Amino acid sequence: MLWLLLPVLLLIYVLYRRGGPRPRPWAGVWLWRRGRARRFRPRLDLRLLLLLLAGAALVLALEDPPLLPSPLVLVVDASASMAAKERGRTRLDLAKEKALPLLERAPEAVLVAAGETPRAFGPAPGVALRGRLLALEAEGGGADLEGGVALGRRLLKAPVVVATDGPPPPGVEGYLGVGSGAENLGLVAVAGGFLAVGNGGFSPRTARVLVEGRPHTLPVPPRGYARLEGLPQTFTARLLGEDALALDDTAGFALRPLGVRLPEEPALKRLFALLGARPGEEVRVAVGSPEGAPERPTLYLAREGGAPRAVLSALPHPLLEGVALLGARLPPPPPPPPPWRPLAEGEGGVGLIYWTEGGLYLPPLSALQDEPFFPLLVYNFLKPYREVRTGLLRPEETLLPTPKESFLPKGQGGGGRFFALLAFGLLLLELALWPRRRVA
Repeated sequence: MLWLLLPVLLLIYVLYRRGGPRPRPWAGVWLWRRGRARRFRPRLDLRLLLLLLAGAALVLALEDPPLLPSPLVLVVDASASMAAKERGRTRLDLAKEKALPLLERAPEAVLVAAGETPRAFGPAPGVALRGRLLALEAEGGGADLEGGVALGRRLLKAPVVVATDGPPPPGVEGYLGVGSGAENLGLVAVAGGFLAVGNGGFSPRTARVLVEGRPHTLPVPPRGYARLEGLPQTFTARLLGEDALALDDTAGFALRPLGVRLPEEPALKRLFALLGARPGEEVRVAVGSPEGAPERPTLYLAREGGAPRAVLSALPHPLLEGVALLGARLPPPPPPPPPWRPLAEGEGGVGLIYWTEGGLYLPPLSALQDEPFFPLLVYNFLKPYREVRTGLLRPEETLLPTPKESFLPKGQGGGGRFFALLAFGLLLLELALWPRRRVA
């Protein structure tokens, strides 16, 4: 629509400069008027200037037309980073402030709180959803913005506006970016004896961490991470000092007793007792070959195997961390079906140990129970199910996403109303300057 601006201004100027009869006072309202016959003089013509400004304002009003309010799908980021404070207000507060006028104008609307699992309210009149918007709080996880957009569109066919502190998801009609480069430090990872700290700012920071009552300091690069090692195997940690986001300032790591269902094998019972397991159903140990992907974490031990072969290759995998397999001779178990994949192979590419998500398949127990790597291999398998991590956010939440430039659907920004009122005011001013006819 902006391509009309220059032709409209040129047409107003030409019509004004052409000679003709005296126009009536209301002719300027429609911008189609003829000026009094006059020669061109290089001087400021106030009435012509007003008409040109009014024409420009009308074209800009058409670019963002002040039509009746339209339905709206409003998706609001409810992730942890939206709780970051800037000048005493959270990013979520800023998003509510920007989004509320759009929601209240909508005759019908859907409001979506985009946390890790998006939640929708509506369809309903926008004013009726005002309380829902103001009551939104930042959650402890990330934001599934694309899932929130899809959910809103299923409920209402209308333009989608997303309010977030990150970049806009693809295909949305409107975007409200909130937040800036606030300084923030946060605990982003913990494990036995170690933790990592992230820095969301754009300058180096020194983190002060209290671990089990003992203070530690470490430098953290801008928009990056630093490690602190040599800590107790289980611990709680807290960042000292204040920053933009409090949700990532405390974290902990612990090991819990694991419930394991075991076959009647004395060697297995002794081993799992040493590893701190107790009877239960969280993890299963089975004798036999797997028939497919396990329904729960399962360690399989083959009933029988072939002629022992030396281990020639092994994948770099957490299950084999610290496990010295190369050179060991193991009997190959019966090959399992997909999705099982070889973890260690022998001569001729024969699989000796297999793995899949939540599963480990080993040769017969009789070939393993005296091997020094066997307890460590079992420990590595149980490890992720014994570990308990608390207080952690996604690392990208600690780094505090940076927003892009906001944009809105046509007719939602309110600019059309402003320019239409400006044009009307300029025309009234031009009319007031019109010389009145003298009465004889």
